Amino acid sequence: MINKHPYGIRYWWRERLPWFLINLGIADKGKDCELVNAEHSWYNIDEKSSGCYYCKVSSKGQKWKS
Repeated sequence: MINKHPYGIRYWWRERLPWFLINLGIADKGKDCELVNAEHSWYNIDEKSSGCYYCKVSSKGQKWKS
């Protein structure tokens, strides 16, 4: 089910589309969750950096743990 996050529909499509379509830009991540007054949902990139599931923002630190 699609959540109420502004970029939720894009995330839903990314879970279902083949990677080659995603790499072409279909259902690309949003620019920044904060620009649409939404919270980031962090995941572990490399044990040192965090990335947002919904947008293109990444950050140093283990934000996925909090």
